[in-house]
Amino acid sequence: MTPLKVPFRIHSNGWLIPVFCAVTAFRIAGLTLALPIGALLLASLLLHEAGHILAALYFRVPVREFGLAFAGAYTRRAYATRRRHEILIAAAGPAMNLLLVIPFLFLPQYGAQLALCNLLLGIINLLPIPSSDGLRILKAIWYPTAPGIMTAAPTPTQV
Repeated sequence: MTPLKVPFRIHSNGWLIPVFCAVTAFRIAGLTLALPIGALLLASLLLHEAGHILAALYFRVPVREFGLAFAGAYTRRAYATRRRHEILIAAAGPAMNLLLVIPFLFLPQYGAQLALCNLLLGIINLLPIPSSDGLRILKAIWYPTAPGIMTAAPTPTQV
């Protein structure tokens, strides 16, 4: 069995995301801990996307790539063929952030701030605003015939 590979891509302006994480970490913890705290913030963003990817792969939804762009971390994938799967895949990213809250609370010194960042990231992603997981969930619930959401088995051209 060959391992599943999902390509990672950093767009030309995607380097701004690690810089943003480092600046945020500097404001939280100062110069001495900016790098490790920034790395944990970046890891939180990437683990959010890993949540989507793992759920998509579990439901056999093709994942094209994930990466960093000016707008943040992202995952490019096909739509699930079932509404329930689409909802679960979209919710898996915020769920990952909410799961990260607990272990971060046990980190000494700045764990509470990292936990709060993950809590906010999970909650904000559930809001139904453009390009959010919340909007994707809402569309899957309210519009069962939205593009990609199939009511029957997909044809080979739809996968």
